[in-house]
Amino acid sequence: MRQCETCVCSNKLETDGLLHRVECEPITCNTSCPPCFELQDATEGQCCRKCVQIGCPVGYSGNLTQCIPVNGIWSPPGNKCDKYECVKIGSSFITMEARTLCPSYNPSDCIPGTEVMAPDGCCHLCVRKCNRTTESTHLQHNGCTSSQKVELTTCQGLCPTYSWFSQSTSMFQRSCSCCQEVSTSKREVEMVCPDGSKFNYSYDYIEQCGCLQSTCTTMEKTPTKKLRRRR
Repeated sequence: MRQCETCVCSNKLETDGLLHRVECEPITCNTSCPPCFELQDATEGQCCRKCVQIGCPVGYSGNLTQCIPVNGIWSPPGNKCDKYECVKIGSSFITMEARTLCPSYNPSDCIPGTEVMAPDGCCHLCVRKCNRTTESTHLQHNGCTSSQKVELTTCQGLCPTYSWFSQSTSMFQRSCSCCQEVSTSKREVEMVCPDGSKFNYSYDYIEQCGCLQSTCTTMEKTPTKKLRRRR
C-alpha cells in the first residue's frame, strides 16, 4: 500500500493466478472550504491540506453568509440594531448576538430640535423625560462570557434644573435634578471561562428611573445697587 493512495484487494488475479491483485487510486483532496474556513498546508504524515476555521459564519438575507473574524463585530446591512461578535474560547468559535432595544419614539414628545439618530445608527432619540432603556447582550467579566444574553439597563433623558434670583437673600437659588436610577435589583447569570470553569456573576438591574435631586454648584451672591429716591 502506497502513501496517499487508497488500495483495495480486487477480484483480479496476479499473473501467477494464485494471488489477488491490489489496485490503488490516489486520494481525492478537498480544494475548497466552507465559509470562515481556509486550507492549511498539510503536515508531516498527511496527504491533503485541511480546512481550518478562522472566524464565525453568520447567515443573513436568506442565503448570504458573512464571516466575522475573531474579536470582530458586524451588523447586517440596513440593520444597525443587531450586532454579532466572534469570540474564540479554547478551540471553539462562538457567535454572540447583541440586540439593542430602542425606546418608544414619538417626535411630538421631543423638545423641538433635539430629534437625532443614535451614534450607532440604530435608534431615533431625543431629549425628553427621564426613561429607562435596555440592551440585550452577553456579559463579559475577566475574560469570561455569560452563558446567555442578559438585559443591561441605563437611565437617560432630561430632568428639570432651575436658577432664580431670591430678593429676600439677594442670591441666586438653584434646583438641580439628575436622571438616575430610583430602584434597582440584583440579578445573576452563569459565566463560562476559556478553561471551561463556570461561576455565578451578580450584576445590577435598574427597575425604575426618575429625576432625583442632586447637588448644584455653589450658590453665588450677586451684588445689588440700592436705588436712591429722587426728591
